[in-house]
Amino acid sequence: MSGRAARVSGVLAFGLIVVACLGCCTRRLSLWSALALGAVAACCAMVWLVATTRRGMAERGPAQATATAYLDAVVAGEFAVAYGLLTVERRAQAGPAEFAELYAGDQAITAYTIDGTTIVRAQGRLHAETHAQVRFANGQAARLLVGLVPESEGRWRVAEVRAGERW
Repeated sequence: MSGRAARVSGVLAFGLIVVACLGCCTRRLSLWSALALGAVAACCAMVWLVATTRRGMAERGPAQATATAYLDAVVAGEFAVAYGLLTVERRAQAGPAEFAELYAGDQAITAYTIDGTTIVRAQGRLHAETHAQVRFANGQAARLLVGLVPESEGRWRVAEVRAGERW
């Protein structure tokens, strides 16, 4: 189901619920008519929920795959591969040599586990957040947030990486 059909279904569900409630409150609809409208509204709401959930699940996989590829490259010391997964804006901030220095010495990531990926739509733009736990060369661990955005060719790119407090 397309995103447009899902939105129409959601709006229809909301409208039918409002009509059923107002009809009951003003006694312009019989109880059976209100129940019938409520049943149709519930069906429309389920269609909207399933379509929205499916779309989110479909987008989550590729985003998490990009975050995994990025972290795999960093752990393996393949900084050119990891650098290639960054957005154009991030690559403009630092060259390949400067990028490799970010993960040198005690900052080197030796292992990681991914906790999950969340797809967020804010102000009409899509982005993903992959949460991971990483272990550094000095034995410390920290939570890591890998922020991703889809680019025009449909591939996800790493837009930001933030480490939390180490322990």
